[in-house]
Amino acid sequence: MADTPQTEMVTLTIDGKEVSVPKGTNIIEAAKSLEIEVPFYCYHPHLSVPGNCRICQVEVEGAPKLMIGCHTQVAEGMVVRTHQTSEKVRETQASTMELLLINHPLDCTVCDQAGHCKLQDYHYEYNAKPSRFLEVKENKPKAVPLGSTVMLDAERCIACTRCVRFCDEVTETGEIGLLNRGDRYQIAVKEGRELDNPLSGTVVDLCPVGALTHRHWRFNTRIWYANPKDSICPGCSTGCNVKVYERDGQVVQVKARLNADVNKEWLCDEGRYGFERFLPASRVASAYVAGEPASLDGVLETVGELKKGKTLLLCAPDLTLEDYSVVDLFTKKCLADAQWVTAVRQRELTQLEQILISPDYGANLCGAAYISGVAASGFVESGAAAGLRDVLEEGYVAALKLLKSDYFDNVIFVGDRALDERDLGDIELLQALTRTPFTLGILSDKEGALFENSRVVIPGRSILEKSGMLINRDYRLQYAQQVVPLRDGTYQDWKALNLLAQGLGKKLVECESDRELTNIVLSTVDDLSGLSIRAIKQGGINLVSYASQLRQSAVVSENGNNTVTERESDRA
Repeated sequence: MADTPQTEMVTLTIDGKEVSVPKGTNIIEAAKSLEIEVPFYCYHPHLSVPGNCRICQVEVEGAPKLMIGCHTQVAEGMVVRTHQTSEKVRETQASTMELLLINHPLDCTVCDQAGHCKLQDYHYEYNAKPSRFLEVKENKPKAVPLGSTVMLDAERCIACTRCVRFCDEVTETGEIGLLNRGDRYQIAVKEGRELDNPLSGTVVDLCPVGALTHRHWRFNTRIWYANPKDSICPGCSTGCNVKVYERDGQVVQVKARLNADVNKEWLCDEGRYGFERFLPASRVASAYVAGEPASLDGVLETVGELKKGKTLLLCAPDLTLEDYSVVDLFTKKCLADAQWVTAVRQRELTQLEQILISPDYGANLCGAAYISGVAASGFVESGAAAGLRDVLEEGYVAALKLLKSDYFDNVIFVGDRALDERDLGDIELLQALTRTPFTLGILSDKEGALFENSRVVIPGRSILEKSGMLINRDYRLQYAQQVVPLRDGTYQDWKALNLLAQGLGKKLVECESDRELTNIVLSTVDDLSGLSIRAIKQGGINLVSYASQLRQSAVVSENGNNTVTERESDRA
């Protein structure tokens, strides 16, 4: 196998500190590698570089004037001074901030962006002076709907054009444009159009100043009253990185989180505005037997029925890797004649939706494939996720056919989405569930069809109430954090299965918390050997590459080579 070409590196000095970065890197990114912030508004690492906000100017030794950090690429021996070491840069940044704020309205008290606004942050950090502007400010339209999801306040806009470039370059739908010149510029949707692409809400994340806001969450809370958590969108197997804001047990805003290897900083509207669907309005707050509230001991008295005949476990596609591992243990240790499948049915997507969205609703289908043995030989080459989806869907459809023919004596629903929503209207299937002698659900939705079709119910938790590992369609292992407070008396899916195992005289795992179980899985699964929760949280781990590193380490060990590999050095 040919050696991978080495990236050409460039060495430069920024504020007296030497750094080596790949050739082609701009000064903003080079400074970031030294933890030096160069402020910017218009720049985004995954959009074109317009160079129009001018606040990222830095001093480059030998250059006749200040250079913009976003557009200036590093060069060998370059010497750069930022605001930290250059008075000239500091004065220029202060002047730039004053210019940007000349016509800006003083409406922070009612602006949804207040508290996480780069105009506020940069004003206090790089200017912090009263305005000298005495003339009448330029008035522009306020509260203008651009479409069903986004509202524009034109007075706040600083013409960074991030929203324009996103719609031109990423979705290529071109709904938004910049009108007029000078201080009369204005963002607007083109005549006869509206902002209605499947990723439309992303422009709000990209807007640094609050000119664009979510119609869905407008004026619903102050951001400092909400609790932000970094997590993963459970809507499909893309596994977009998100920041979820929770207040009083409710999701009050969802923002995309930058991850160049997964979703860049984009997020589809289905995922963003659909988070609330994972929190049922009516919760299962206690155990149930035959439709009546019961004690957990009463439920455990019934599980002996599972020893009679064949058992099918229907699993939601958004269970964590830890949940799936315990499901697999449960079928192998507790029941002699049982099988488990994951609910997955694929959907047709438009070319525009395919930019980000997967043709499934399963956040952890690759995790299910790995644990179930579909990918037992390790992780196949990236790009084969479609094949895994096909195999899992075939298994799920085949299991439902057997269920309709009364092949199974017992059915266990693990999670609220243990049946795909398209199967909930299948009368033949629902009738088969009615005929099934014993049905048990680990559920959180009291109004769902699965609750109605479960003789015994254990109160479960939604995906937003659990922490654990997910594997996305590119075989990237990521960590989803619990984002809403726990409900008393509810159980994680793995813990509920552990209780069922105890009722059958078995013990599956010795732990009490999600974190403990994660560490057990990381220490016992060969392909995950050496990983930690902290490492997984830092952008995720590509398991194809990681498995290759493990094999290389094994070869080095077998050959008696004492050289410390890069992976081992990182772990140390």
